[in-house]
Formats: sequence, C-alpha cells, structure tokens
Amino acid sequence: MKNITLFYLFLVLISLPSFCQISQTETKIITSKSVIPIVYRGHIYIQGAADSVPGNFVFDTGASNLYFDSLYYADGHFNYENITTAKLPGAGAKPQDVIVILDSVSFQFADYLYKTKIVPVLQLKPILGDFSDGIIGLEYFAESIFELNYSQEYVVLHQNKKSLNLIDYHKIELEKIGNRLFLPLSVQINPAIRIEGRFQLDFGSGGTVTMTSSIAKKYKLEEEIEEKVAYFTKYGGVGGESSSFEFLSTAVSLGAFVFDSVVMEFSVDKSGALASNEHLGLLGNGILDRFHVLIDFMEPALYLKSNKDYEKSFEFSRLGFGYVDRNQSMKAWIVTGLYKGSHAENSGLQIDDQIISVNEILVADINYRAQKDFFKNVNEVVMIVKRKGVIKQFQFQLEPVLD
Repeated sequence: MKNITLFYLFLVLISLPSFCQISQTETKIITSKSVIPIVYRGHIYIQGAADSVPGNFVFDTGASNLYFDSLYYADGHFNYENITTAKLPGAGAKPQDVIVILDSVSFQFADYLYKTKIVPVLQLKPILGDFSDGIIGLEYFAESIFELNYSQEYVVLHQNKKSLNLIDYHKIELEKIGNRLFLPLSVQINPAIRIEGRFQLDFGSGGTVTMTSSIAKKYKLEEEIEEKVAYFTKYGGVGGESSSFEFLSTAVSLGAFVFDSVVMEFSVDKSGALASNEHLGLLGNGILDRFHVLIDFMEPALYLKSNKDYEKSFEFSRLGFGYVDRNQSMKAWIVTGLYKGSHAENSGLQIDDQIISVNEILVADINYRAQKDFFKNVNEVVMIVKRKGVIKQFQFQLEPVLD
C-alpha cells in the first residue's frame, strides 16, 4: 500500500468565530506509567476509547487534538448534542466539510484519561482503511517525553529525563511554531541541487521526505530530475486528490545521520497543505522508523538512536498502485492511487476498484498484520476486482515502478 502523507491539520470553522484556541484538554493519569502497545504499518496506531467506545487512533504530529472517523462516529452511537460544521484543509486539493463536536469528550488510552472539546469528525477510513478510527495529536503529549520503539511496537510517556539513558542518542533541536514541530534537514536531490532548511516533523506521514510543490517549483525539480515516476491518488489526505513525483535522491542528512539513495517525492499540488511555502517539506516515518525515537515536547527536542532497520534500503513500489483495507466495511481492498506507466495502470486497473482476491486468495482472509509482507515474494498477481458491480480480472508483473 502507498505510504500516505496524511495531513497536516488545521481548522477553519464556519460557525464558531472564537476558534482561535483550538481546544482545551484536561489530563489525568489514572494509574502508574506503562508501556503502551502500538501497531506500526507506515502510520502509528494507538488503541484508545472515546467515551468508552474503543478504536485505533493514528498518532499525528501534524494534528493538534482529537479527531474521529465518520464511520467510527456513526457506529459508536455517541449522544452529543452540541455540534457545528467546519471546513478542514489538509494534504490534498480540497478541504473536507466536516461536523465538529463541541460537547466534552472523554478519551482514554493506557493509563491516561483526557477530557477535551472541539472534536472534528472526518472521512478517515477512505484514506487509511478500516483500521483507522481517529487521530490523536500533539496536545495529548505536550507535557511529556514520548518514547517510540517502531521495531518492537510500543510507546512510553515519560514525565522527565531522569529515568532515561541518553548516552547513545543524537539530539536534534526542534522549533515549535503554533502546534507544529520543525527541524533542520538537508537533502541532496542530485549532484547539482541541494535543498536544506526547515522541514516539518510529521509522524502522520508514511513516506520518507516529501518536498512541497512550492519548493519543487522554486528549484524546477520537475525539469531537473530526469528519472522520476508520477503518482496520482484520489485519497491523498483530508483534502482528497493529490499528485506527486517519486525519485531517487542522492542523500538525506538528518543531524549526524546520512542516508544515501533515498526514495522520496515532491508534490505538484496547486493547493492544500503540500503547496505550503511556510516550510520545505515533511519528514515522515519512512526515515524515522530506522530509529528508536524520543520526542521531548517540552524542550522541544528530538533524540534518535539507530535500530535494527537503520541500514535497510529504500525501495520503489513494486505494486504500481496504492490501496487501503476496507474489508470490515466493504469486503474488499480499495485502489486509492496509481503510478503512471506502471504494470498495474497498463493492465487497466483503476482508482476505486474493489479488489476481492489476489492469486486465488480472498483478501477477506488476509488479516491486517499479514498484509505487511503479503507481496514480498510475489512476482506476478492475478486479481479479481469488482468495478461498479461488474467482476473483472487483471494480471500483471510486480516490478519496481522505477529502476
């Protein structure tokens, strides 16, 4: 599945003029500090419960507060009375029209209980799949040190550094502007072009480095980068449609760490979050997951220590398409995006096709965890797809979209 650059999020409310303060949260630790299990599949999922309704919530530093998925909200039968409407911009071209809960909402994960107000309800499952029930943002961790172990899939919230051994960690100063975090990054696009400066630290991005369309235009990346592949998705984030080019950069320097031959992308969106000129781009989980991570939200600072995946190579997609798992709600995987000229596109596969089976295996029988390595040793696929009620079959080779 394509790693989605989810947001970043900010709200423009239609009917609430006093929305200059996004929300106020009250926090209570109801037991002792504990290890909090997560699921990591390009995005970081933390299990929680909103007013006793359980769900899986994406950790996103591009977001500020709590957000519900619309199906989670509908199926949870919440009984909120004070509701308004809003427009919610983000990655993609067009803001989403959403409802916003103004009543107090109790949200608990692990040992932490929060009360908050102003909770937007957005269409998240079409972007990330049925496993995603909502989002939790920066406000929930503002007074803590957030320890993240990607490889063993857990997080721990620390109140201070006293219990932490930071000897093997490399520190990178962060800059907090509003409700977002930024860090210095240097990207060697090719031997002739080097771009360095302020990038947003975005744990809501499943990619490596994403350059904004403003920076791509400034450095004429579409002209200067010869070897690249176009990707279009109908579900690029809260804002919907998004277009980009993927390419192999020469190097990415993050503090003392240098990665060679990094598969990354630059946006060509004309509007939305990835058209911003406030920063150069996003740093996402595709690089961060090579580290054991500590985020001191109070300082603020990022501490990194390489993990077992530090030296794994960066690879282009072999599928040639992006998809999300909608087995729970639609009994299928849904095609969300395509690489131009890929075997998948050339076979006739289209966005919104519903994949029923792959190589005679029903996708309903492939659980969420098994999907991680499902295509790893597969070189050719035969897919049964439903399109507008009609069953179709597609067959194509799996090869990197760019050599």
